[in-house]
This record gives sequence, C-alpha cells and structure tokens, in this order.
Amino acid sequence: MNIYQALGPKKRKRPRWRRIALWTGATVFLVLFASAAAVAYWANGLVDKIGHLDTDVKAAQGELGQVPLPNDPAVALVVGSDHRASYGKSEPSRSDTLMLVRIDPATKAITMLSLPRDLWVPINGVCCSKINQAYSDGGVKLALKTVQEYTGVKVNYLIVVDFSGFTQLINSFHGVYVNVDQYYLHVNTPGTEQYSQIDIKPGYQLLNGTNALAFARYRHTDSDFYRVARQQLVLDALQTKASGELHGIGIDQISTIKSVAETVANNVQVTGPKGAPSVKSMISYASLAYETRGNVTSVKLDAQVAGDATNSYVTATPEALRKAVFLFEHPQRVEKPTSEIPTGSKSSHRKGFKPKVDPGTVSLTVVNGNGVSGAAAAGGAALSPFGYQVSVSSVAAPSFDYAENWVYYRQGSAQAAADLVKILGNAQAKSMPAEFTYASDVVVVVGKPFDGKTAIAPPKQRQPGGLPPDIIADDQAYLPVFQGAQRSLKFPVLYPTVQQANSQFDDFTAEQPIRLYNIKQAGRGWNSMYAVFSMPEVPGGFWGIEETRFTDAPILANPDLERTLDGRRYRFYFNGSHIHLIALERSGVVYWVSNTLRDDLSNADMVAIARSLRPVR
Repeated sequence: MNIYQALGPKKRKRPRWRRIALWTGATVFLVLFASAAAVAYWANGLVDKIGHLDTDVKAAQGELGQVPLPNDPAVALVVGSDHRASYGKSEPSRSDTLMLVRIDPATKAITMLSLPRDLWVPINGVCCSKINQAYSDGGVKLALKTVQEYTGVKVNYLIVVDFSGFTQLINSFHGVYVNVDQYYLHVNTPGTEQYSQIDIKPGYQLLNGTNALAFARYRHTDSDFYRVARQQLVLDALQTKASGELHGIGIDQISTIKSVAETVANNVQVTGPKGAPSVKSMISYASLAYETRGNVTSVKLDAQVAGDATNSYVTATPEALRKAVFLFEHPQRVEKPTSEIPTGSKSSHRKGFKPKVDPGTVSLTVVNGNGVSGAAAAGGAALSPFGYQVSVSSVAAPSFDYAENWVYYRQGSAQAAADLVKILGNAQAKSMPAEFTYASDVVVVVGKPFDGKTAIAPPKQRQPGGLPPDIIADDQAYLPVFQGAQRSLKFPVLYPTVQQANSQFDDFTAEQPIRLYNIKQAGRGWNSMYAVFSMPEVPGGFWGIEETRFTDAPILANPDLERTLDGRRYRFYFNGSHIHLIALERSGVVYWVSNTLRDDLSNADMVAIARSLRPVR
C-alpha cells in the first residue's frame, strides 16, 4: 500500500470567533436562535421545558440583573453542567465551563468572554481558589455571584447547559465539519493511563457526535487552553451548521428541527430574574442572533499558568481583566489585523541611497555637541530608522562649539562613517579622538547645523508581509514530501517555499507527515490532503496546509478580507487581532494555511507561508 494511504476523511467550519471561548457558545445560539426557530412549532411545550428550572438554578435568579429594555445590550452567563444526566436532585452540580455572552441590538454585535476553569479568583470575599470551586461549593448561584464580582459585569440571563445531549445534538445535524489540527490517538490498554479513547486523523473533516465530543474534551498532551480552543472549534462548527440548516424553515427541515429542538429543551435551562424569557423574547433574540452572526467577537482574557505540578492554576493581572472586560463591552475596539496584510501595490523602482555598510551591523553613539537640550536624543531618533544600533550618550561632547556634525570612527569602520556623513549632511569624518572613550564603532557628534532632520530621508519601513525574522527562505526543505503527495493526487499540489523557524513536519504516522484522503462532498477518490506541522517548543502547537477540491467548504464562508497579492486572490479569516486562516483558490482546488488552535504563528508568518506556496516540480 502506498505510504500516503493511511487514513479516513472529513472536515470543519470557519474560524469566526474561536480562541478561549468555552464549550457552550454554540449552545447559546441554539437556544437563542437555532432551537428558537423550532419554537414556532412547539413554542409552549419547549419554552416551558427550557424554563423548568432545577432548585439550584432557581436559587440563582436573585443574583441576576434586570431584564434589559428592547434596544439595550443583554448579557448571559452560560454554565456547562452535567447535573441532569449524572446526579440526583440532591447532588451538587459540577461544571468547568463559564462564559459571558453579550448581544447588542443597537450595534448588532455579539461578544463572548470565557473564564478558564482554573482561574484564580476570590470566592465569597475569600482569596483565592479556582473559579470552578465556586460551582462545586455553592452551585449556580455562587458561580454567578463569583463571576459578577470578579468581572464587574452584571448578568441579565442565566443559561445552564447539560452536555449529556451533546452527542445527540451533533448527530441531529448529521455531523459537523471541523479542521482537525493533529492526529488524536489514544487506545486504553492495560498498564497505560485510562481516559477517553480517541482516533481522529488530521485534516478538514465531518465529525459525528461521538468523535466531536472526544475531540472537544481531549486534554492529555497539551494545556487546558488548547482544550478550550478545541471546544470552541466544535461549537463554531455547530453554530454554522445550525445557522445554515435552521434559517428559513421548509418541509424538508421539520425532522431536523424537531430533533434539535427537543434535544435542546431536554438539556438546557434558561432564566431571567423572574423566570424564563417569553416566547416573544426568545424569537426576538433568535432573529437578532442570526442577523449578527457575521459580527461576533471572542475576547481573550490574557491569563498565565501559575502554581506548581501539584496545584497549577491560572492568573490574570487586574490590567488584563480590565482590558478583557472593556473589549467585551466595546467590541468595536477589538483591532483587526488588516494593517498587517500587504496591500499588493507595486513598489517604487526609484533608487534611493543605500549605505555600503549594513546599518544593522554598526553600533553607534550619538553625542550632544551644540548645547541644545535634547539634541543627542533627536539625533538618535533621526538615525534609528536607517537601522543603526543607536545609543544616546548622557555625557556631552568636550565642548558645544561644533560648527559641523562630526562622525568619529574606530579602525575598520571608515566606510560606515562615510555612509553617515552622507546621511547627516554638513558633516566630516575622522578617526576616533582619544578623548572619546565610547565602546561603539562610530560616534556622531551633532553640531550647530543639526535641526533634527537628516540630509537623506530614511527608507520607508518594509511593508508587512515580507519575510519576518522567524521565516527562512528555503524552496527545497519540504519539496520531496509534497512531490510524493503529488504522485498520488490528480490535482496540482502547492508546497511552501519557506520554513517557519520554530516548526517542523509532524510525522503523525510512522511514515509520513501528509495525509491523503477523501471528502465525500468533493467527489470520488483522493481529493484532499493535509500537511501537519508541529512547534516542538509549544505543546499543542500544530498548524497545517489543506489542499482540497471541496471549494464550498463551510470553513471558507464569509472571509473577513480579500486581497490580491502576487497576482493571486487571497481570503483572510481573523480571530480577533490574529490571522487564523488564509485561503486561495485555483482551477477548482482550494488551498489554505491554518494557524494553530491558539494562533501561535504570527500574522507575518501566516502571510509569508501563504504567499510562498508554489507548484511542485
């Protein structure tokens, strides 16, 4: 058997708002619009069921804020719970999922802020414990109170989700497409750690409920941050599937709608301060949620792992929390990385001054020789854009009578000094006098003619998208492996002609780093391939290159930006301030570069890798 034959197929959805948002995001939307579509058929029965609250949930109602006016933002706390399926009524609930969701009718924007389960916070005024301890100690009420006191965000609605129906929900939609980033494999055998078994190969594929749940809950070879990202990936896919299938109800959808609605009703509790929202409110939020599906922002709380191997937890500084809450309440302030994407405009062919000695190799000290306060600092600021290693001396020159700018140089730096004479203008150069004891290669004394400007304008900064420091140009490193894939595929294979310095091929089987497989919706035979790259210094950091004939894959819906570069039309998909995916289509084949689950590749890396793709020879 050909070594590229090892696997099974399938795929995934677009990365609209993934990052640290937890597992309940899609369920929020199923409650607020996907299942709400079905409310039109079973309104009274399902709303009653969703609003039939456990004692634990009822106890939390008094902690909720008032129901917002029709045009005011509403905030919900979504709590993931397995209480209904696993425990008796007298047993305490357990949950490791807490997420704030804000929907704004005025701006038609949705924001989400997830709180890691191990976040170190005060509980009941006592510092400190992991935030999921609040749920264990005091159920939904204490969890709600803890979240509100920690964030300062007042919550209007509470949504408690039981995930025992998660598999059934996925299967109601006949699976969801997920961009699986690596090979997930664990088989329980005697003498090994016993945990959830999984065997899911990398690449864009359709996951059934069992595999989607196993993927979302996996947490054994990386951190909880990556587990959270996997959960959001699945929910993002579920939201897209629900949005596509339940918008615009037709006769052919009744079976799906009924199954989905009943699954949600059996596994979700929704309440405001005085009970469940009305049917009218549910349908209103459902309509609004659909309208805002292209304007959803996931806000990340910048948290760090602390503690030790025995008791690790996650901490966030007050400033990190303040920033996250501000962006949660003002999503318009989340910066998109559009400025970091090249414009594709042609560069000028006019030749400018080019120093004969690379400025990056020259250490330079600037000294005040004219007596004007701040002159040395101004000289440093003027020369830095040329790329020199500049330091500004706090000690002035022997006198303030320098009628010209002077450039003094040590042995071997005469040419560098000559470059600086041209840049400064009104300057002369000579060997370093004895009274100058600086350790740098060159000393510039700014004299009376210096007015803060140089005679030659500094070069324009390199346009974003050029090869960044962690990208290495190499058109041979990956070529042989992609050539092997080309021999088995009937469409043109592209390969990256650069290396990401901190990455390597990941041999997800003993024989190869590229998976060749079939996606049913793209036709017969091998119509897809996925190349896996790992970042050894980043546990859980896997990124990849997908090439497939599935040109209408859900992951490609609604790009954030399209731009023509190097004669190709690229589609860009953002995750907050990060580029998560870049795609291009040629001759019935779509090619995309996907970032790691936590977007560990820089925006410049992503652009450079995508632009480097070339046909194998």
